[in-house]
Parts: sequence; structure tokens; C-alpha cells
Amino acid sequence: PTRRSSDLNDNSYCRVSYRRILTQDNIDGVRGMRLALDEDSSPKFRLSEPVITLKVGEQLHVDILNGRGTYTVTENTTITSCAVNGNKLMVTGTKVGTTTIYLTDVFTGETAVVTVIVSLPDQEFEVNGVSFKMIAVQGGTFTMGANNDDMEARENERPAHLVTVPDYSIGMTEVTQALWKAVMGNNPSSFTGDLILPVENVSWNDCQNFIAKLNELTGKTFRLPTEAEWEYAARGGIKNHGYKYSGLDIIEWVAWYDQEWYGKGSTHPVAHHMANELGIRDMSGNVWEWCYDWYKKDYYNESPSNNPQGPLSGTARILRGGSWNSGGYQCRVSFRYRNGPVYMYHNTGMRLALPCPPSEN
Repeated sequence: PTRRSSDLNDNSYCRVSYRRILTQDNIDGVRGMRLALDEDSSPKFRLSEPVITLKVGEQLHVDILNGRGTYTVTENTTITSCAVNGNKLMVTGTKVGTTTIYLTDVFTGETAVVTVIVSLPDQEFEVNGVSFKMIAVQGGTFTMGANNDDMEARENERPAHLVTVPDYSIGMTEVTQALWKAVMGNNPSSFTGDLILPVENVSWNDCQNFIAKLNELTGKTFRLPTEAEWEYAARGGIKNHGYKYSGLDIIEWVAWYDQEWYGKGSTHPVAHHMANELGIRDMSGNVWEWCYDWYKKDYYNESPSNNPQGPLSGTARILRGGSWNSGGYQCRVSFRYRNGPVYMYHNTGMRLALPCPPSEN
């Protein structure tokens, strides 16, 4: 309230406890306003990203927001090297692990925090002039299988259960016809004409022969992924967003599949569609992919939680991912299929896995 000219001798209006009630649209020459600012709404000293992931040897920067320009940096482990450049925190991964970096503003004493996850770098190999890339997958714990609210799920996809897998690498794409030919000297595929098509018409046993020869040529220990490794990678590993298919909920953006269930068509060149959260392609559709494990319908009821390898024996091996002539429901990341180890068809191929050396895992 203000003292009006008619109330010069009345100080009651100016008492700190005086209250006056008016309608919100009342306007006259004696009423104004004063601003207030909540402390919580003022700009906070912080980093632009609370969590970042990077590979060993990779450098990323995080923007420093609302700082005064002079900072100290501390880290609770030593898996990164850090430096401040202006208003950016530069972080370089030096070894595998998870750490927390604390950035303190020297002038205000405020501290901002970022969690950093460092994983192994991707690797590229070359065999007889043909190169292929393996994507590093940082191990972790995830929910394997289908939840009860998934109406498309089959009985063998349940129960959903927690599984932990170690670090490993997996092929960015399916094995191509070019790579198979470079290793084996032949091309068993039904659909030919472009060597960047995925190899198909190969049995589980054929895949073992291919891997044995590849390991001779490279000195590595390539193998088929376990079923748990396959699903973990298809779901995006530690970056999992919970998608129905590998990389997205919109199947047309991530998979070659049979939209009308006519069974017509063919395979398509690899890496045409969007990659998933880890940069892996074609884990939904194009060709079914053999996994290492034997198949058992109710295996999820007895599966160990730590790095499961499948049943000790069986008559069929696991196939995952769906193919160019599969319905959309078969391309879901939790769908399980199987066939005998000598089975081969023009919709069945493979993807490589590579375990981490013990010193790096």
C-alpha cells in the first residue's frame, strides 16, 4: 500500500502488517509491483550431461554451464584424463570402467558432477582384402525375455529374468558374402550379385567351419554369440531404450522383413537401415542369425543369471532376429527360434562375436 494524498495524516496504510484486497483487474495510479525470484530457479552451476559414455582412446567434451571460469577437477578413479578448456570439460577414456568426475567452481565453491562410462574401443579386421568391424559391448545386467504385457510373445520367451553378461565385441553387421568368400573361397548363398549382401544358406555346422578358418587367418578367437549376448546387444546394451525391435519401435526403419507375409523377396545389402543404440545394424530382419546355444523351450526357468551358455545338450540350436521373409513379431528382440545344426535355408546367416581378453574384461 502507498500513502495517498487524502491519507497524509494516516500512517496505518504503511504498517508492515496492513493488507488490502482488490480485484485482479483493478488499475489506478497508486498501485505498482515488485518482482521476486525463487532461489531454486536461478541459474545453477552444472554440466550439460549427467552421464557420458565413450571408448578407450576416445575424447568427448561436456559443456560447463553457469560457471565463473576457474575450476578444479577431481575423479574418484583413474580411468579417464580430464582437462578444462574454456567452458568445456574435455574427457578422454584411458581404460575400461565407470568413474565420477567432480568439477568445482573456485569462486563459488559449487561442485558439478558427471558419471563417465568407458568401454573397449571398436575393432576393425581385414582378411584377404575384406574388412569387417566389431562393435565393443560393455557388459552389464539386463532383463532378458518378454514381459507379461507383450501380447506377441510366445511361451518360450518367458519368464523375463535378469541376466548379466561380461564385456565382448559383436559384428556391426551380419557376415557378408564378401567375408565368407574371403575366408572359405566359396559363396553358398542363394541370393547373389552383390557381395555386401549377408551370407545365407549356411548351417550352424557351416558357421563353425567358417569360424575355425577365420581364427586361423587372424589369430583371434571369434565365435558365435551366446543367446544372452545376442539379445543384450540387440537391446542396446547399457544404452538400452527398451525398444521392441533392435534400434527402434518402428520396424520399417530398422529391419528388412515381410510386411505382408507373402514370403516373396530376398536379402538386402547390410547396414542399410538405422543402427541401434550401440551402432549395431540389422539385428532385426534380413537374415536369421545362429547363436551358440542349444535350444530348450523352458530354459528361461532354469537359466543361470551370470553369463548363461544355454543347455548342455539338445537337438536344435538357437536362431535370432527374424529375416527378410519373417513377420514383424519374429523380428522382436525377445523372439526365440531354433533349428537343427545341419539346417540351411536362404533366410539364415550368422553374426560374429569376440570375447574380451581376460586382462581387459
